[in-house]
Amino acid sequence: MLRLVVDFLAIPDDIEAGVAARTARARYIGQEGRTYHVLLGEQALLTNIGGAEVMRGQLRHLLDATHRPGLTLGIIPARARLQVYPGDGFSIFDDRRLEVEGYRGAETITDPERLTIFRKAFSLLQPSALYGQEARDLIKASMPGT
Repeated sequence: MLRLVVDFLAIPDDIEAGVAARTARARYIGQEGRTYHVLLGEQALLTNIGGAEVMRGQLRHLLDATHRPGLTLGIIPARARLQVYPGDGFSIFDDRRLEVEGYRGAETITDPERLTIFRKAFSLLQPSALYGQEARDLIKASMPGT
């Protein structure tokens, strides 16, 4: 995915640093009371970037992650009834900072009123998601070659 972003935006190739940063952040899941609630659309499980073997590896990693303490993973099925349009991907950090990712790059938002809008969107998306074994079953069904 990072290769596609570098090529698309014609930015300096810092993929190794990007992978290292993401790996370093992942080690904090579940430590010192940290919690992470992630919502993914089912399409994220099906989008083939890197080929079948890469997809299998990514989906296995995601499946393993569902057992990590401190991580709640919800997957919104493609045909789920939604109460709000999901929009661009976003992350809320400590309820004080938000990052929105899109073609224009990432935007950091700290304005409380704008944060409220994204918190509301997240809370409206949550009921449409599958969790626990249902989410794991959806991941397994998405694996190439199954």
